[in-house]
Amino acid sequence: MKRLSIRWRLTLWYGIVLSAILAGFSGTVYGLMRHYLLALTDAALSEELEDLSGDVKRCDDPALLARELGLRYTSHDGYYFQVSNSSGTVLFRSDGLGPDGLPGPGFSSSTRSPGHATLILGHLGHSRLAWKVLHGPGGPLNVQAAISLAPTDRALRELLTALIFAGPLVVAGTLGGGYWLARKALAPVDRMAAAAQEITLTRLDRRINTPNSGDELGRLADTFNDMIARLQRSFEEVRRFTADAAHELRTPLASMRTEAEVALRSPRCPDRDQRVMENLLDEIDRLTRLVTQLLFLCREDAGLSRVPHVPMRLDEVVRDVANHMLVVARDKGVALELSTIPACSVRGDSDRMRQLFFNVLDNAIKYTPAGGLIEVSATCADGRARIVVADSGIGIPAEHLPRVFDRFYRVDPARSRDLEGTGLGLSICRSIAEAHHGRLEIDSVPGRGTKVTLAQPCDCLRVPAEPGPAADAHDDRLTPALASPAR
Repeated sequence: MKRLSIRWRLTLWYGIVLSAILAGFSGTVYGLMRHYLLALTDAALSEELEDLSGDVKRCDDPALLARELGLRYTSHDGYYFQVSNSSGTVLFRSDGLGPDGLPGPGFSSSTRSPGHATLILGHLGHSRLAWKVLHGPGGPLNVQAAISLAPTDRALRELLTALIFAGPLVVAGTLGGGYWLARKALAPVDRMAAAAQEITLTRLDRRINTPNSGDELGRLADTFNDMIARLQRSFEEVRRFTADAAHELRTPLASMRTEAEVALRSPRCPDRDQRVMENLLDEIDRLTRLVTQLLFLCREDAGLSRVPHVPMRLDEVVRDVANHMLVVARDKGVALELSTIPACSVRGDSDRMRQLFFNVLDNAIKYTPAGGLIEVSATCADGRARIVVADSGIGIPAEHLPRVFDRFYRVDPARSRDLEGTGLGLSICRSIAEAHHGRLEIDSVPGRGTKVTLAQPCDCLRVPAEPGPAADAHDDRLTPALASPAR
């Protein structure tokens, strides 16, 4: 079953709510009008009852009571009166009441005096009765006044008829107006839907018009525009990433193809064949590193790489990586100094954190000229560790800093290829830092050096810190072959 459109649902709900409000309003009006008319009737009855009571009190002779009251109250503009004693004997009764008259003393004796009541009288129909017990000539007397409620009932029926007939007309008119208003209010949604249908993969630069960004629909349009902008950036990054990856893969493949073709066209020569095989192995190693890094980033993007959040000593990881990189720094003629690092524990994967620091230190060594200095320092305070790797290298121009974490981005592509960079190292470092709820920042001044800072949540430990390695310390351990980004 097809559901109704939003405008029809809004219209129906609006009609239901309005009908309920009208029903409540009509019931309230009817009840207030009935109460008001009965109050007017009771006031008039009370006034007439007071006049009758005064005349009764002024009569001293019970025998003359009926004659004196008859002069004024026998026929009295729709009001009917009756005076009876405690034994039920009627002393006076207005014309028109009939032989039954009004309820006798039994009625008033069971009800508080004075009082009012609504009852059905055979000769008057629906009527209103007021009574009062007072002391008159000859003892207690029950003085009563009655009036027919036919005019009141007629007025209430007319009011009820008007409400019953006017209510549906008002609801029908309101439903029409509600549908028009709903259609008017939802017209921007139709325009937004039409504009959204025009946005395709090749037209992500289109946006939804937001004439009034302050209302709900305007905020919805702004949200859609922000989402489309994010999708556009994501698709552009995917396109750029695909193009850069294809370019990076094409270069070693072309080199391998050229080497193989030259070797096949030339006569067999063991020395030359050996050089060709060595070159092929170099290119294969480069392709292997590139594919490994691409696979790592793809798994990170897809959320397939689960970081085991187990306790680990961050200070020991930094110290161990620095000890490994001393050999590389010494061969380059660069001094590597490690300050005293406070003991701190973090939750994460020690292998990934090692990869992060290997990439950062390898990057610093590559871009620091001989005779330069690399300093590794750390602080731990307020539940946060800050590991800083500062070098005195060539630095990064300010216009390139916002993009150094982009994949395959190089500050100087030609120079980076000479250093065997792929442009993915810093992207991997940032992914590792974010997976550990940390943040990686880079500050650099051309010609003065670069500072890389890792801010990482941690638990400071009360453990004596071990001193860092000296700048000229000797270490014969091999440095793992890790790809680092080119700046």
